[in-house]
Amino acid sequence: MTAALATLSAALFGTADFLGGLASRRDSALVVTVRSQMIGFLVLFVAALALPAVVGMRDVALGMVAGVSGGIGVLSLYAGLATGRMGVVAPVTAALSGTLPAAFDLVRGTAVGPMGVAGIVLALVAVVIVSVTGHESDDDGSGRRALTFALVAGVGFAGSLLCYASTSHTSGYWPLVAGRTTTVLMLGTLAIVRLRSIRLDAGAVRPALWAGGFDGLANIAVISAIRLGPLAIASVLAALYPVATVLLARYFLDERLHVWQQVGVVLAIVAVVLSALA
Repeated sequence: MTAALATLSAALFGTADFLGGLASRRDSALVVTVRSQMIGFLVLFVAALALPAVVGMRDVALGMVAGVSGGIGVLSLYAGLATGRMGVVAPVTAALSGTLPAAFDLVRGTAVGPMGVAGIVLALVAVVIVSVTGHESDDDGSGRRALTFALVAGVGFAGSLLCYASTSHTSGYWPLVAGRTTTVLMLGTLAIVRLRSIRLDAGAVRPALWAGGFDGLANIAVISAIRLGPLAIASVLAALYPVATVLLARYFLDERLHVWQQVGVVLAIVAVVLSALA
């Protein structure tokens, strides 16, 4: 179930990132992030109400820290996706968001079987392959800006996942609600101060709202995965979301999928299978 839920979260995250990046090309990444996170809050709140839970102040505090870290991550990711090629920005973000929690879990002494280790290694190789292939240099510096955004996003997501992994299993989805509340308040205040408004361009409304819905469901799936099995496996499989982003960008935006990127997609699928058998 850990592998299945983490893989599901990857598909949902990848779809949310594609839609968020698409919306950010039509309006401010900050406003898109705020509006999409508001929709995600509603999804998480309903899920939290539906699941019996006993939540303590420590869980709420960890959720709030995760909200700050994740908010910085998603804002940076959407800005990067709007600035550069989606097929490059998303995988670079994933490489960090997957490897940092996995490394922490393995150093902490979590036991992972040979099949699980093989799945982790293949998943990381898949992310790297998709990241480093097909990147075209940008004379205007947009490629460097996009890479910077991607690196910040990866660290932000990794910090958020580590915080959620430290919450008690009895707390249900309330840490996610606390985190999302913090994100919305933090970024919403920033948007009002800087832009005086959180209104979206008409063309950005629909993809932004759908991005929020998919992101909320993805968070539910990933926190369920890390509570059922090793963080090392869950974090790496969840980091396969660039596969969905790359494929959607290829189909809808005609971003070319190079041969090595196709190899990366195949390796990602193999990694999912191996991790499921671990």
